[in-house]
Amino acid sequence: MKIERKTMFAALAAVMFLATAAGGAWYYQRLQERGSVPCAQQPPAQFSPYCLAQSQAAAGRGERAAMAALVEYFDKRQPAEAIRWTRAAAKLGEPKAVSRVLSSCGAAGPFAVEEAQALLPAAPVLEALNFRLGGACAPADVAAARAVVPAELLAAPDGAGLCKVAVRFGMLRLSREGAQLDSQAAQQLLAECERRRQVPAIVRKEAETVRQMLAREINPVRISVD
Repeated sequence: MKIERKTMFAALAAVMFLATAAGGAWYYQRLQERGSVPCAQQPPAQFSPYCLAQSQAAAGRGERAAMAALVEYFDKRQPAEAIRWTRAAAKLGEPKAVSRVLSSCGAAGPFAVEEAQALLPAAPVLEALNFRLGGACAPADVAAARAVVPAELLAAPDGAGLCKVAVRFGMLRLSREGAQLDSQAAQQLLAECERRRQVPAIVRKEAETVRQMLAREINPVRISVD
């Protein structure tokens, strides 16, 4: 049976149209999965499905940056998954993950004291010292406080970190356990905190109060540096 040429052309056009439509739908779906912005420019918390899959693959290969990105992505969505990736990244020394473990350890946090203590060698100097002075989930280590060398800490650019250490060191010096600590060293650190204008005024005021208490050797009052 002969098929009219017009009918044949119409059928071919219909097939081409359907193929083009299917291809366009596939491309649009892939575009949605990938996102209109390259993965490197997408905030981790807003990863497209494609970029999430790419980060998961990279994290599975042991890439610290990918693990840190997954922590941000899952933080509000699946906290348990964020904790899992935090732990994995921290073991590889990823700075943000290490900081998170140190600040979220103990009975009230998801990480054990032993986990945090094991990460101290990988932590920045001021952050590790703040932990040892009782700024996290472990009691103050007076031996670590005795080993404090102000000159080494004054060179650190982290003003807020210096202030935390200075206030905790000063308060420990005012306690019974820290009676043998160097008061002049504590006052030197506190005075430097007061000079750093990038530090919030309320924190500098706390440092000033503790320094004055040390200068007068009066009983301490409760001060929070967090």
